[in-house]
Amino acid sequence: MRFVRELTEPWGLLLAATSAGAAWAVQLPVVAALGVGVTVLAARAGIAAATARAEPESEPGERVPPDVEPGSPEADWLRRAEAAADGFRSISASLDTGPLADRVADMEPAVRETVDTLRRLAGRTSATGKALARVDVAAVAAEKKRLRQELKTADDDIRGDLMQSLEAVQAQEDVHARLSSAQRKLLAQLRSGALGLDGLVARVAELSAATGDALLDTTAIGELGEQLEGIRRGVVETEEATRRSLS
Repeated sequence: MRFVRELTEPWGLLLAATSAGAAWAVQLPVVAALGVGVTVLAARAGIAAATARAEPESEPGERVPPDVEPGSPEADWLRRAEAAADGFRSISASLDTGPLADRVADMEPAVRETVDTLRRLAGRTSATGKALARVDVAAVAAEKKRLRQELKTADDDIRGDLMQSLEAVQAQEDVHARLSSAQRKLLAQLRSGALGLDGLVARVAELSAATGDALLDTTAIGELGEQLEGIRRGVVETEEATRRSLS
């Protein structure tokens, strides 16, 4: 059963434990703190199970945009981010009227914007991977080594040609290095963005279980926007940085 499997998923258990600890830290009773942890775990499992049911199991890559390589790490992180956004909307729709419901509703456009940016990053990651595949870095290194050996004994009349060849080979090597660096950065940000949104959903679920606490209703609810802005800003900055590095 999908719901039961999600209950035992390590990341969900970690989020539940963290949420219970946070609730205890703001001086909620132990039983109430444990209740928060259980609520977060159940909410996350329910969201993940509902999302899985909404996606046809026969075509696991159907939701992946056409410019994202199916089955790739970037496709997996994008799906996770989209599932978190679905969970955020689901919790928002279920909240009773109050400060938390208002704050979460105000955050929905920023969540959508963040996921849209992650989709573009995922597409760029796949494009970068395809470009990397076109450069045989082992063959380039071997050619570079051979040219350097030839230069040691080359006559003056061919030295210029060898130097041009070496520069061309070096340019390929430099391109590969830039692409590899960009791909690592993109994947790291995709992971960070997806996990950040996942954590945000858990935090909202946690607060929804403790809205009677006056401190949570003021301070913690206000911090939700800061948490989301940090995620959004990191994603946008990565998009801009990789665009510059690859232009």
